[in-house]
Amino acid sequence: MRPLNYKSFIGFFFVQTLSRGILLSVIPLQALNLMSNAQRVSVLFFVVSLGGIVAALAMPTVIRQVGVYRTFLIATGAMVLSLIALASFDAWLFTSGLFLHVIAIAAAEVALSLYVLDRVPRRDLLRFEPWRMLFTVLALTIGPFLGVFLQNRVGHSVPFIIGGLAVVGMLVHFHVLGLQHTILKWTATGSNNPLHHIRRFFRQPRLRLAYGLTLARSCWWAMFVIYVPIYAKQTGLGELTGAGIVSIGTAWTLTVPFWGWVGRRFGLRYLVSIGFVVTSALSMLAFALAGTPVLASGLLIFGALGASMLDGAGNVLFLRAVRTFERSEMAAVFATYRDSGQLATPGLFAILLKFFALPVVFASASVWMLAAAWFSRYIPKGMR
Repeated sequence: MRPLNYKSFIGFFFVQTLSRGILLSVIPLQALNLMSNAQRVSVLFFVVSLGGIVAALAMPTVIRQVGVYRTFLIATGAMVLSLIALASFDAWLFTSGLFLHVIAIAAAEVALSLYVLDRVPRRDLLRFEPWRMLFTVLALTIGPFLGVFLQNRVGHSVPFIIGGLAVVGMLVHFHVLGLQHTILKWTATGSNNPLHHIRRFFRQPRLRLAYGLTLARSCWWAMFVIYVPIYAKQTGLGELTGAGIVSIGTAWTLTVPFWGWVGRRFGLRYLVSIGFVVTSALSMLAFALAGTPVLASGLLIFGALGASMLDGAGNVLFLRAVRTFERSEMAAVFATYRDSGQLATPGLFAILLKFFALPVVFASASVWMLAAAWFSRYIPKGMR
């Protein structure tokens, strides 16, 4: 199968992420309305993320049984069903929809990683990742504010309808690229035991490092996306303002191609270390000034600039480290970073928020980002 130019995938990732992005602030705000307080929302996201992790780890077995293409089709169908359930005002149906949503995202993530690894030449990965992140976060920039705005001003179901249309658009673009004809023969071998895959993954130092640093980045974004809208609502800034803060913060990722160039010019270690330090420092300042919501929100927006520097590196550390013969298994383990972030973050905060006020989430995020800055010194110096 002939390699595809990495640019062929760009529009695909924009449409795929828009289906999630338009619900990015809608979901936590609806959860807050149904669950009454931030601590209960944390418990909900913690439990739901467990399902996402289990689903990601089960993907190699599913792929062996039904193939990558059918796995992707099942994932898109599950996304549509989850949107119908998420639009409900019933807490149990909403929770079921959230479970299905994260499972569908996990399945799509693994399948897409395999297509990228198979169809994008290795030499193009460091060029591909910044552009993928740019268009991914462009969707995440447009989505949060647009979703809350449409829900408040047009109708409750509108964001969910747009999300469904985006899923259909994603499927159409998938077929336009001809990915349904790709045969990934190496996904048919290996162990069916997810624990075996996890052990193999974490025995490899480079994969371990890639996972840890990506997880820290994911946890910060999970904190930003889930708790900033809640913070804005609780401090009187309002739901639309909270969604606007998330959109503005994610808009920094429009600079990702520049950060990708910095990574190629000066090395990934330099780029990643600076990004973690900047985000950590501004998150701690936001905690210190949380009594002044406008100022704290501004600091968090600029903290997102540091996180966008990390997005400039994307998943290159993993893509460069994974071995060809175990791509599907290692991609499945790596894909758990998003759900692990959405598991660890609300899990930690579910405990902390029983004893402390909401701004404690900013201080906690600062601590783990500073720890990640220290571990980033293990990135090989010459990696670009």
